[in-house]
Amino acid sequence: MPIEIRELIIKTEISSRDNFKDSNAKEAEIQLLKKQLLEECKRMIAERTKKNSYKR
Repeated sequence: MPIEIRELIIKTEISSRDNFKDSNAKEAEIQLLKKQLLEECKRMIAERTKKNSYKR
């Protein structure tokens, strides 16, 4: 009786850089993403409250 064995090996390497320029660019990108997320959440909440205010 033949047996088939499948194996998947994933190797990951994590490296970090102590580069000040990179850090500032990433920090600005993170702040932009946070702002976009906050605006999207506010918009969704506003839309939901408009819809739910008429249901009584």
